[in-house]
Amino acid sequence: MKFSRKTDYGIILLKALAPSFVKRDFYSVSRISEIHRLPAAFTEKLAVKLSQVGFLEARRGVQGGYRLVKDPKKITLREIIDVFEEPPMMRCMQSSHPEKLCPLVSVCPAHKTWAEVDKKVNKIFKKITLAGL
Repeated sequence: MKFSRKTDYGIILLKALAPSFVKRDFYSVSRISEIHRLPAAFTEKLAVKLSQVGFLEARRGVQGGYRLVKDPKKITLREIIDVFEEPPMMRCMQSSHPEKLCPLVSVCPAHKTWAEVDKKVNKIFKKITLAGL
């Protein structure tokens, strides 16, 4: 399994912003980018996306920046991955009705195994929180 740079950097950004949930302070993305050696423009785009989905709050101005609005203990790795990653590679894993997506699902010898792997991996991703990363 390979995650995109968006997911990787998004996790770093959220982890860097985790203290803002308690402190209620806004943090500069440019400063976070500098500290963690992330590309600033790319990190800003990730912050905008994370704001759009409700993880972050943004404020403009001298005292502006971003802060986390969800408790890091309640943000799961699965939720973060879902923000940045495409649907699963296997078409039969993209729906609770795989027969609608893959014409071979009824005869596929690997479908059951893929379904089990998907279930186990998702269970792990749902247990891991931002606070626990």
